[in-house]
Amino acid sequence: MSLDFALKDFVRKKEITFPYVLVISIVVALAVFLVYFTTSLGLNIIIPTTYQNEYFLSGALNRIYSQFNVLILILMIILAITIVIVITTTLILTKKRDIAIMKAVGALPNRLYSFYLLEAYIIFFIGFLLGFIFGLISFGIFMIIALFFNFPLIFQLDFVYIPILFLSCLVGIFIITGYKLRKIGTQKIIKTFSKDISYDYDASKGLTTVPRWFASLGFNLKIAVVNTVRRKGEYRRYIIVFSIIFLIIFTLGLGAIVLNSSSQEWIRKSQGENIVIIGHEDTVKYYSEMYLMFSNPNLLINEDDIDFLESKYLFNLTGIPDLEDIKEIEKIDERLIKFCDVRELDGIHYYYDENEEGQPRGYDTVGQQRTGNFPIIGVNPDKVIQNFEIEGRFFTNDDAFNNMTIGDGLAYNFFDYAMDQSLKLEDEGHTFHISGIVIDSFYNGYAGYVGLDIFQEELNLTNNEINIIFLQIESGSYENIKEELDTLIKNNLGKDFTHFDMEETFNANLNYIFYLTLYPLFVIIIMAVIAIISLYNYQKAGLMDKAKDFLIMRSIGSKNKDLKRIMFLESFFVIIPSLLLSLGVGMILNGIVLFDRVSLPPLWVPFIIISILFIVLLIFNLLSLKPLMKKINRFTIKDFEMY
Repeated sequence: MSLDFALKDFVRKKEITFPYVLVISIVVALAVFLVYFTTSLGLNIIIPTTYQNEYFLSGALNRIYSQFNVLILILMIILAITIVIVITTTLILTKKRDIAIMKAVGALPNRLYSFYLLEAYIIFFIGFLLGFIFGLISFGIFMIIALFFNFPLIFQLDFVYIPILFLSCLVGIFIITGYKLRKIGTQKIIKTFSKDISYDYDASKGLTTVPRWFASLGFNLKIAVVNTVRRKGEYRRYIIVFSIIFLIIFTLGLGAIVLNSSSQEWIRKSQGENIVIIGHEDTVKYYSEMYLMFSNPNLLINEDDIDFLESKYLFNLTGIPDLEDIKEIEKIDERLIKFCDVRELDGIHYYYDENEEGQPRGYDTVGQQRTGNFPIIGVNPDKVIQNFEIEGRFFTNDDAFNNMTIGDGLAYNFFDYAMDQSLKLEDEGHTFHISGIVIDSFYNGYAGYVGLDIFQEELNLTNNEINIIFLQIESGSYENIKEELDTLIKNNLGKDFTHFDMEETFNANLNYIFYLTLYPLFVIIIMAVIAIISLYNYQKAGLMDKAKDFLIMRSIGSKNKDLKRIMFLESFFVIIPSLLLSLGVGMILNGIVLFDRVSLPPLWVPFIIISILFIVLLIFNLLSLKPLMKKINRFTIKDFEMY
């Protein structure tokens, strides 16, 4: 009987229940989408065989974007739980009059509790199921779209976040919505007719200081303040919902700006600007593609593709003596690259108290003796063109015999604590301590940099042989020197040697960073839709009660524009504190999660984001008044039951 009653009541009040189902479906669908999107970003580490490029997106960028996505995901799950609880609680409040009537005719409180709590669960179950389906469909569509941008996503069923969301909603409805229902069930019948306005609300009592000050600024403002105060329960619920919505939008907007600008700057530093490389055709081809691996998950170069130490690939800078005479060339960076078998060596990691310096509180032996085959590059640290984003320090010529610098992919996936460990080149028998970790797009950060002289000596190259040259040239000068370079290289090194402008390759990597931050725009749009629907529902809530007041006001001479101003101001009272709260909490969250290494935007950027949100919400606030006023204008005294 309880299920039959709940289903019939669900259908009978479809003008109320269906919009509730829609809102729950939208917010659950967005949560499901974010769960699968966030999970997919890290799956290339867990399931490396999914991509041909097993190192794809597994370095520092993966870490910081994953932290950001997890933050958004947690906020989204909190929002979904909050909205579900607010909606089911609001549903119960709309049933207070029905509950009063059923109690008056002898219905037992326990029966009422089972009737309406079951109806709340029906709304949740239908909304959650539809949201789950829509979320999977939207993620599938997004996967297809992402492929066009060379940004493949992986699908794997989630057994953590979505069950947490589902169970949290179940428990939240039972505890919070159930508590509200039980409280209503124990009230006297006459008190149950009050709906969301507290039965003990006394309009004769004066307002507190702040509301009284607002009320003194005009009649319309006074009515809006009184309406807000007497429906303070609903006001608090929507403050919470809007604060979380705006917090997500603010965090997405600010985080996307910060991450995009910072990560692009890191990649620019790791690649350099206006770079031309010189070498054998094979060397140039594979070396440039090893940079392109950063943005192409289906591209992988390894030792089976090329042996960089073949004699035909080696040359000497003195073989092109006139290279330094080209005035457009600003810097020459000689390099020697080779795929090397390497081994991770154990190290000692000391633990220090967070706020104390001096003696460590303990230590551990770290390292798992991992082995692998990665590109090692010999460079002269004084001539390296790139200005890497670095943790620690780049080795110098003075300590190059004992130290090396590695990329972020190698540091975070091949070592336990890279800065406390060493790397051994197995064939060469040389061990290097890790002095620094750089964010590097070359080979997805799975490369190591050692001293050029040391590397040549270890490889028994006695004539200063190299196999690649980096040139930094004046901006926009490549077309002017291209023929001169070509002639110089062919005449001195041979017809199999060439040069290559790295701009297109580097731009592909920068574009990938841009695509990586596109999805927040999608989420922001969906969150804006949820905000607009919630704003409309807040204005619509209690419309019958407000309509009675408006009919009385209109009968004594109030105009429609006054009524619109009152409704606008009521929404305004929700928007302003929610925006301010989201600004404060959002700055703290972004500071904790993102601001450790990123480049901070100017201080006015967060306030610009909040200002844009404020303007957009005010516009939609005004637009939403039109359908509401149509409803009010159609009301007559006959529409209201007087009891």
